[in-house]
Amino acid sequence: MRNKTRAALLLSTAILFGAASLQANEPKPSAAQPPMVDVYKVIKTAQMPISLEYPARLKSIRSAKVVARVSGVLMQKMYEEGSFVKKGSLLYTIEPDVYAALVHEREADMALQEALYKKAARDWERAQALYSDKALSKQEYDGALSAFETAKAGVNAAKAKLASANVDLGYTQVKAPISGIAGVKETDLGNVVSAGTPLLRITQSDPMHAEFSIPDVDRLKALYAVQKGRWSDAGQDGLKATLNVGGRVTEGRVDYIDPVIDANTGSVKARALFKNPDALLMQGAFGRITVTGFVRNDVVMVPQKAVLQNPMGTIVFVIDKGKAAVRPVRLGDTAGDKFIVEEGLTEGDVVIVNNFFRVKPGMDVTIDKTLSGEGK
Repeated sequence: MRNKTRAALLLSTAILFGAASLQANEPKPSAAQPPMVDVYKVIKTAQMPISLEYPARLKSIRSAKVVARVSGVLMQKMYEEGSFVKKGSLLYTIEPDVYAALVHEREADMALQEALYKKAARDWERAQALYSDKALSKQEYDGALSAFETAKAGVNAAKAKLASANVDLGYTQVKAPISGIAGVKETDLGNVVSAGTPLLRITQSDPMHAEFSIPDVDRLKALYAVQKGRWSDAGQDGLKATLNVGGRVTEGRVDYIDPVIDANTGSVKARALFKNPDALLMQGAFGRITVTGFVRNDVVMVPQKAVLQNPMGTIVFVIDKGKAAVRPVRLGDTAGDKFIVEEGLTEGDVVIVNNFFRVKPGMDVTIDKTLSGEGK
């Protein structure tokens, strides 16, 4: 945009000064026939949305490396590499026989411990009755209590061992911890794996993050202007984002702006979030992101075609008391086909937008058409 704008300024300047050589061979307009010009009547726009555009790189919001949790032969593969898998879907089977047998063993031990506990509970109940009737010694009473408590502890230990065995048996069914795109397999079927052996990586594709950097000039300018009342924003939650990747446009929102400027790059890291239900946005892809949500207050603008360059700098021609006059201006950002004017013009100024090759400072001019900020 800035290159096009610069080219337009150079073209306008060439027309202005190139045409000056033609004026020597043309009859000068008489005082009774001043040149006809179109003008733009400057108004002050109360609020104008501002957008900022930056390069961005796509990154998954999270990924998970799937590893084996138990030892055994990798027996079955239940997914296609590069396909979408849902959280909880079966990916691999590790031979379950040993772990199933251990579960059965723990179940049998559990049954035994429960039987011992029931017997100890009955003995303890009888011991309490006999002891209250003074028909049982204190030693026998304490022995019954100890047997009851030991049996109870045995049941709890058997429960814990059975639960652990069931967990290990469950780990023989390797399931997806998150929904996403399944990566390439990292271990072939038939290999013996152990706890920690990598199997594959799953990358979440919906939603997708776009990471970008805001130059500190833009960020600080916006913050300074907000404090001075010249800008406003809806807060971080109100900043919208549009992502263009290879012509595909997606709408999202800015969900993070780093509070610290990177000393190495002089920029602020930022991130936007985009829905990606069809998984067409891929991690690592580059695109351009446009951030909207900032608003400038009390904006003065002029058409780009009204702005010229001369040895003095950037200027416009204005009409002052019916005569053409040169007015130096300081430009800001562009807004469509207009420049934002930071200094040099005020509301109500009348700016010439054409016929520059016939206009000289101090010359009388006649207004043909008048344009304004309302488009009239």
